[in-house]
Amino acid sequence: MPRIFSCLFIIFFGIKIHSQTTAGKVYAEDKTKEGVLIINTTQDKMVSTDKWGNFEIAAAVGDSLIFSASFFGTQKFKVQPYQLEEKWVVELKEVLNQLEEVRLTSTTSKIKEFSVVEYDKNFNTWLQKDIQENYGKYSPPSSGSGIDFIAIGRMLFKNNKKPKKEKSNPNHFRILELEELVAFFKTDAFFDKNLLRNQLEISAKEEGMFFDYCESRQVDARLLQKKNQIRFLDYLLKRSKEFHKLSQETLN
Repeated sequence: MPRIFSCLFIIFFGIKIHSQTTAGKVYAEDKTKEGVLIINTTQDKMVSTDKWGNFEIAAAVGDSLIFSASFFGTQKFKVQPYQLEEKWVVELKEVLNQLEEVRLTSTTSKIKEFSVVEYDKNFNTWLQKDIQENYGKYSPPSSGSGIDFIAIGRMLFKNNKKPKKEKSNPNHFRILELEELVAFFKTDAFFDKNLLRNQLEISAKEEGMFFDYCESRQVDARLLQKKNQIRFLDYLLKRSKEFHKLSQETLN
């Protein structure tokens, strides 16, 4: 009989530990901070703060939590027992030199990072061949506006893609379609407009161009799977930095 009670205690205790959460509020510059990313690296979980700065995430004593937001220093914590029993406060500190440092190094790194030859060895060959065969398509219109190279890249890439199979294995590599990416951000609970505006800093006017840019980089469709959520977030953070650097250089 004692053995039965011992087993039941272990089971209930395990369920209680597994279902534990920690909750609190995030401040920055004496104001609550919306859109702060909180990652439990121990349990591979992540959430973001609401418009009042509140958060709640699965956690256990000893778990590692990371709090991250653009232009603010990253905060790291080891979960303590009291943080599972009561709400606690995190204060983010602004990093004044972060944006300036990125701009200082953007010119040299961008040239290598966005090389067409490096990321798509066939793109330049397709482009040159199509220009020779369809020169009129690439002549600037009478209004004087330039060529939309992203649209050209998408057109050429789609023309050279192999036909899709009717039934595809979700675990095999496949290029994500633009329509799939847009629909994903409209339906997913985490990857939504709040993440676009706050974490990726993509405005409503930039949204369409950003999705076009991501598609031109040939996104692996497997990143949309639930198990790859953190990998997809890291991918989007890198693409947003590249996108902003390109936009800044275009303006200059």
